[in-house]
Amino acid sequence: MQFRILDLFSGAGGLSLGLEMNDRFKTVVATDFFKNSLSTLKKNMPDVEIIFGDILDKNVKKSIIDKSKKGKVNMIVGGPPCQGFSNKGKKLGLSDPRNFLFLEYLNIVKELKPEIFIMENVKTLVTASDGYFINEINDKFKKLGYIVSFQVLKASDFGVPQSRERTFIIGSRSIAFNFNMLIKSNKTVTVKDAISDLHYLESGEGSVVMNYLNKPLSRYQKIMRNKSSKLFNHTATSHSKIAIRKLSLIPPEKGKEYLPKELLGNQKFKTTWSRLEWNKVSPTIDTRFDTPSNGKNSHPELNRAITPREAARIQSFPDNFEFLGSKTEICKQIGNAVPPLLAKAIADSIILQYINRKNVKQKRFEIFQDDAYNKIHEFYKDGITVDHIITDPPYNISQDNNFSTMKSANRKGVDFGEWDKDFDLTGWIKDYAKILNQNGSMIIFCSYRFISRIIEVLESNDLVVKDILEWRKSNPMPRNVGRRYVQDTEFAIWAVKKGARWVFNKPKNESYLRAQFVAPVVSGKERTIHSTQKSLFVMEKIIQIHTNKGETILDPFMGSGTTGEAALKNGRNFIGIELDDKYFDISSKRLSAFKQ
Repeated sequence: MQFRILDLFSGAGGLSLGLEMNDRFKTVVATDFFKNSLSTLKKNMPDVEIIFGDILDKNVKKSIIDKSKKGKVNMIVGGPPCQGFSNKGKKLGLSDPRNFLFLEYLNIVKELKPEIFIMENVKTLVTASDGYFINEINDKFKKLGYIVSFQVLKASDFGVPQSRERTFIIGSRSIAFNFNMLIKSNKTVTVKDAISDLHYLESGEGSVVMNYLNKPLSRYQKIMRNKSSKLFNHTATSHSKIAIRKLSLIPPEKGKEYLPKELLGNQKFKTTWSRLEWNKVSPTIDTRFDTPSNGKNSHPELNRAITPREAARIQSFPDNFEFLGSKTEICKQIGNAVPPLLAKAIADSIILQYINRKNVKQKRFEIFQDDAYNKIHEFYKDGITVDHIITDPPYNISQDNNFSTMKSANRKGVDFGEWDKDFDLTGWIKDYAKILNQNGSMIIFCSYRFISRIIEVLESNDLVVKDILEWRKSNPMPRNVGRRYVQDTEFAIWAVKKGARWVFNKPKNESYLRAQFVAPVVSGKERTIHSTQKSLFVMEKIIQIHTNKGETILDPFMGSGTTGEAALKNGRNFIGIELDDKYFDISSKRLSAFKQ
């Protein structure tokens, strides 16, 4: 499915930009009352048909509807102002004249009948008047045939270095959008991650277009640069002498508590004249971030407010997104925008819920294309339990091949892909430990670097670690042999439920059993495209020793399905979860081909 978007109240286009980061979304028409915002949108998204004007004007409204129909719009997004959502406004409900823009949004949805809509608004919309307004909104869209879901989302949960919280209302004609399926970032992005490479302008310095002076210092900065050759809108406000003096008295990352009383002024808010903190997320970027007296928006160290580009970085706009207009107009465009990375997370989840969720079920196995962190909640609901969890989650050991010490063709970093970066190594364990049967066990493959961390989490969730298993490769890859030992061993942690009568099937022909399995690196017909594929021989041996026939094994990070194949070959049942569609399809073919 391809979603073609009408963006109402578009502003500079943050919501549309983020949605378009998923290639199944395309903004066709955008409209706004502010001309400079539309100019910015058009500059950066030239294929979008823009309509400038007041949505209350019948000619403007007709143009929006006609061009949307011509462009085959099937999705409407936007954030209509709703000033009447207050206890006082409850008396009039949505008929309050201050809510007229919401009603226009509703009317256009009614006219165009899109498959799905997204409405964004203030955090307090959900709680205003004890939920009266959100319920009234829900009822009005329900009457138009939509299944409505809503939730307050925090931008920092989705890789945005900002604590911004907004209400999102999503209505669909065919699905109940599940906000729990939004894939959150595994790592908090800080102010330092966002802007430390721009740490050189003083008050009044900078220009509309600049060259980069520093190399990127974080993964986030690399993403924001987005192959851009230039830096736009990195201009520092020219502050007054008294403003600079005040900032000079405030230590790095501190606030106005360091100012003498005669310089405090009359500002009521605690955060006025406060600096951002390097190792924390920024508070909400508003439309006056260029003014130190406005709040916590001064540079962590330098005696100035953050620049429009720094604010755009904190909002997650890429560096090649150029803002047009006066300084005041640009500040409004940035401050009012939906963070693109938050919008992207919503887009990805829409596709996942509409299209990509696959499920293959046969007599002895069932596999799901899904995110393990989300799927567990369905397992809880359905009362699913398993006997064993055997899994090989991402190792978080990938490195880009761009280090100064790795210029030789014989020396390269190991980069398995994005799935092996910033993965939450242990967050899943607590949830999945709850579905283990009383005598259940977990076997988790991992890098030697993280063994102690994983053991700590296992033991804090009523699991007892029994041993460390080793897969010793008889033909290891001879990487960097002149500088370090050959890496010939992978490790797995074996843990059992506290008080369990655990399974340990020692082979009869073995006088004693070592926790070591010797097998070559996967090759030949067994080999798939998965870069960290486990040996089928090793997985079979582990399953034979640590599980019994007829028991159910779960792999939340199934990959190419080796654990599943080993389970089926040895008379066990299998449940698997894999988010990547390529690997899911490989697993599906492998397991479906097995004669049961």
